Amino acid sequence: MLYFGYIFFFKHYFTSAAFIPAGRKLHCSVLINKKIYIGGGRIGGGNRDDSSTTNEFFYLDISKQFTIINNASLPWNDLTYTGSPQKYLSTACIGGKNNDIIFILGGGPIDQQFINVNKFETSKQQWFNVNTTATTPVDRYSLSCAKFNNGKIVIFSGFTNLTDAPNDLLIFNTLTELWSLSNASNAPPNRSAYCAIILPDENILYIGGTGSDSSTVLPMDQLPLYNTGSDTWITKNTSGPTPPGRSQFSAVITPDGRIVIFGGNDGKNFGDLWVLDTTTTTYQWSNGNISNPIPDLTLSGHTATLVDNYMFVFFGLFSNDNLSSRIFMLDVSQKDSYSWVTEFIPSNATTTIPNNTTTITPSNTATTVSGNTATTVSSNKNIGEIVGSVFGVVGGLALIILIIVAFKKLHMAHWVNRQNVNQDREVPQ
Repeated sequence: MLYFGYIFFFKHYFTSAAFIPAGRKLHCSVLINKKIYIGGGRIGGGNRDDSSTTNEFFYLDISKQFTIINNASLPWNDLTYTGSPQKYLSTACIGGKNNDIIFILGGGPIDQQFINVNKFETSKQQWFNVNTTATTPVDRYSLSCAKFNNGKIVIFSGFTNLTDAPNDLLIFNTLTELWSLSNASNAPPNRSAYCAIILPDENILYIGGTGSDSSTVLPMDQLPLYNTGSDTWITKNTSGPTPPGRSQFSAVITPDGRIVIFGGNDGKNFGDLWVLDTTTTTYQWSNGNISNPIPDLTLSGHTATLVDNYMFVFFGLFSNDNLSSRIFMLDVSQKDSYSWVTEFIPSNATTTIPNNTTTITPSNTATTVSGNTATTVSSNKNIGEIVGSVFGVVGGLALIILIIVAFKKLHMAHWVNRQNVNQDREVPQ
């Protein structure tokens, strides 16, 4: 029994100590309780022929302070051993009674008649397949979900294995784990590779994506909006300079109603930032001014998660078909100016926050992106982190060796004692 305990300790010690996620695209991510969970995607190569679908599932611990300069020093935690599903182009939302369950809906490969729903209960660290009724909609991928009304998840359209992709709006109740179909009329044309954003009034705005032929990007100045209260569709016309249409981009909404979109693809990758102000009667687009742009940073197939005043950008595909294994972090605290930063300090941290946040600038850059490949430049801080990690691993190994030696000595002493007892029993009286 003790032997298996050692095996378990070895496995999880080295998994935790050595895990560094590989570059990927078309994954999903979601935030729960100071942890950003990331699942699936395509790894191994930038183009389809060289890549494969992964079931890797892990999280970034954002309860801790860290810098993003060295990917190996980030507080990653691998949960792939929990039996996570192998998916890409899926979508993830949280739900359940306590909002602590991750639901992953749809995604490739498309090999089932009905949409596949997997759930991960964070409190139990366990995966479950959701068994739904015969009304389960046809399977689909390349879609985006939004959660509203205390536990309901909405998905719209997406690609299917059918000739004609539907433009239906489906509602999944995370409390009853049942599907229902919206009866709203005048639904917009079908779309995929878009972003769905839940607004403060719990209506859902749909931005970008491609149409039925998957190669035609949809306009960004006429945005479908689903009213969750009245079960109706309307179109929101926007003002201001309009961003080019795109797919496979990221979008987050700030507490003050700004939707920040980054990157994407329309046959070529984008590296631009756009902001949509939803606090005005007519939503207004504007160019996002990045004070310290990173040269050649263009991404698609990535995800973004908002934490406090930071937009985390995870992984994705560079313009030269190289996969990104990096995190980028954008400070979105100011309406008129945005900046790439390298240090994250959680809002509840006891550490004193410095007056000036470390930013990525041409003069003090610690990370550069050139030719669409990420290169990390060593610094004294990185060396210290690496040395600390090495000593930590060496110390852990020494502790394990000492435990094994002590166990062997104890086992040998126990064996010798048993031999002596047996010999005593064999002596004639």
